[in-house]
Amino acid sequence: MNADQKAGHGTGVRPDPRGVICFNGTRIANKRVAMFLECLQRDGFTIRLIAFPRHRWVLDKSEQPLDVRGTGRWSARIGQPHRRRICAVFCFHWLVLPAALLCSLWYRVPLIYDEHDHYEMNSLEGSGGRWKTRLSSLAVRWTHRVCLPFVTLTTCIHMAEGVLQKHLLRMTKRVLEMHNYPSVVWRDSARSQPSDQPLSFVYIGGVWREKGVGASAEAFLALPPELRAKSELHIFGTGDAELIRWLRLQSGIVVHNETVPQDFRRFVAGRRCVGLAVLAGTPRFLLYGTNCTKLYEYFALGMPVIGTRVGEFPQHIEDAGLGLLIDETLCPLQLRDAMAQLVNAPDMCAQMSERALTLMRQTDMTWEAEWGKVQATGLLPEAI
Repeated sequence: MNADQKAGHGTGVRPDPRGVICFNGTRIANKRVAMFLECLQRDGFTIRLIAFPRHRWVLDKSEQPLDVRGTGRWSARIGQPHRRRICAVFCFHWLVLPAALLCSLWYRVPLIYDEHDHYEMNSLEGSGGRWKTRLSSLAVRWTHRVCLPFVTLTTCIHMAEGVLQKHLLRMTKRVLEMHNYPSVVWRDSARSQPSDQPLSFVYIGGVWREKGVGASAEAFLALPPELRAKSELHIFGTGDAELIRWLRLQSGIVVHNETVPQDFRRFVAGRRCVGLAVLAGTPRFLLYGTNCTKLYEYFALGMPVIGTRVGEFPQHIEDAGLGLLIDETLCPLQLRDAMAQLVNAPDMCAQMSERALTLMRQTDMTWEAEWGKVQATGLLPEAI
């Protein structure tokens, strides 16, 4: 009996693992990329991650640790090494899409491209002068126009009214929206919030003023002393070094750097928390749909949310009775009043918390359900 037959009869001989090659534009695997990698690892695939040597390697944003066997200047290996049986190529950034396309043609395997940002619009909001941003936008557009017709499947975030999916459908006919819902581990680790704790306002994500971090601190510091005595502000993330230095000097504000998702969940356990998702009114943020990862992580942990009137936030937060909204101008006084309202209304917070928990207990509100959409295409072989 040969090895394959022995494996088929359950004698413990594992078949040669299937491999995938993943391309990324940077060595930092953001939360969405990390969740793609985690699902591939969980399904029994070994991964060769190829990335431009920008920044240092950051591969710790997944919920379950990735089995990183080695990192180099251009690539990282996740799981056992593989040289054969490459079954798919994934691409997570437009900049490396041509290379990913050539790789998929070489191995004659499907190419799955994920657009987790509206890159063409984002380039127009980038730093630099008018001509630099327009040239960057043109580079994204023509890369998409040339490559997307040959991509097997394009997945994308859901923006308000499906604007990104509609944009991509002009260049390829096979586009699948995948919502940025959290893994089931967030839902499973949720607990009812205690009623006798100070109210902790929490923010997770990049520490930038356009994401409302500065306005959140100013609003918190403007609370009356009696309300500040019953509340705290915690910032989880990295970003603007000058802003972080200023935040660390403020009384009642704590900055947590270099944290992973598990750290945040442990912090929330046993605390009464309100999540902050206060985004400025930039063109990209005004189109936010379900692509705000932290919003649904807050909900999964049973947090009410203070957000801004951008994109679909009004229907997902205010209309659903899960929090309060302020204008996208990030007015600190409006934010201060929203904070004060929640500090003074523990019963209202508790009701919002229970509604959030009920929402996120639905089976389709998880990343695993979203990954099931990719599995349902039949482009990947069954898990080993």
